[in-house]
Amino acid sequence: MKVEQVAEIIDANARMAYKHAYSGGTHKSEEQRKNMEKVEIDDLVTVTLSSHVSAINRVGYLRKRFQDKQKNECYLIERLNGEVAEWSDCKLIKVYESYVF
Repeated sequence: MKVEQVAEIIDANARMAYKHAYSGGTHKSEEQRKNMEKVEIDDLVTVTLSSHVSAINRVGYLRKRFQDKQKNECYLIERLNGEVAEWSDCKLIKVYESYVF
C-alpha cells in the first residue's frame, strides 16, 4: 500500500471519529472529542480545516509548535513521506490507533 493511501485512510478515520465525537451528545463522545483536541509534540495528527488538500499533506507527526510574527499559532508537521511542512492558523486533531465511543 502506498503512503498516500495510508494517509487517506488515517485522515478519513480520524475525521469520521471526530465528527462522531463532536455530534455524539454523550459523556463518552464528549470525552473522546476533548482527547482528540489535546495535541502534543510527536503525536500523529491531521489538519481538519483543509479538506481540499490531499491527505498526504495533512497527516503527519507534530514536531514543533510556535507563534509567528503576527502571533498566529504555527506547527511543523513531519508528513508520512518524511517531508516537513509548516501549517498556521489551523486546527489539529490527534489520531488514535482505535476509537472508543
